Amino acid sequence: MRILHVENQAGVAYELAQAQKRLGHDAVVIETWANTLNEPHDREFYYTHDSLAKDLSNGLEIIRFARDFDIVHLHGGIHWKRWDALAFRFYLRKPMVVHYHGSEAREGYGMHYQFLAGHKFLSRPDLLKWIPDGEYVPNPVGEHPYRFDEDLRPRVIHMFINRRAKGTDLIERSLRELKDEGTDFEYVILENVEHSKAMEELSRSHILIDQVIDSQKIGIPSIIGLATFEALAMGKVSISTFDQEFRPYYPGCPVITTSPDAEDLKDTIRRCVSDLSAMRKVGLAGREYVMREHSADQIVKRIVPVYESLIRG
Repeated sequence: MRILHVENQAGVAYELAQAQKRLGHDAVVIETWANTLNEPHDREFYYTHDSLAKDLSNGLEIIRFARDFDIVHLHGGIHWKRWDALAFRFYLRKPMVVHYHGSEAREGYGMHYQFLAGHKFLSRPDLLKWIPDGEYVPNPVGEHPYRFDEDLRPRVIHMFINRRAKGTDLIERSLRELKDEGTDFEYVILENVEHSKAMEELSRSHILIDQVIDSQKIGIPSIIGLATFEALAMGKVSISTFDQEFRPYYPGCPVITTSPDAEDLKDTIRRCVSDLSAMRKVGLAGREYVMREHSADQIVKRIVPVYESLIRG
């Protein structure tokens, strides 16, 4: 089977494609919207928006490239400007799967042309609120080398693109106050860095603070994201507010939960950095969890039969 993944939010398409290749399929990931994270992918067909003529020419090149594939797996929903998606379905007559990852569903900008989707996958269970006919599938996580050296000074990391969605202001203030109080640890905060740089810094750390928010106040659910799963895959510890209602979708996930309160967050961080030996055990449990529940090789076994059904018609 020849599978074309279009866009690559959080590297999900790339991990799926690698697993599909291991099953003997021909899977290719293309990007058409440039971003700063530089997730691994195969081809680029970027819309520059320099002129209508250039964008039309680029769109036609994408359509020509898609001709020889059996199915299109489009990530990030469908923006109203996505005329190439219409061409995939009605000109090339390709069956399509649409994969929703987050803000495009919550904010609505990727909710256009839903009739094009033969099937809808959701990377987060909260998206069922906006797409009740979608199917939640866990995010795939690739292999990451284990690294947790408890003889080194405790190192905490926080990474963000959107400060509000991650609770970065509270996290940053709490870390700074802990340092001022004399707590022995170091920390790094990364904003909008390339994925390879993020993974390098994460591998050197012991503890990830993923997200600390009050869901009711900001209107965004607190759900563990791909950064947490990548951290757990390395044997790290992850801290998150992680809303209670979504925890049944992640049975046995050993995330350390906290509340969106500065004193509670500081107490959680203190406990983690003061006992790296205990944190190593938590990290090992997390690594086992990811290998069991988020293996890309297992997840594609749920996705490929959907492709086959759509291709058969």
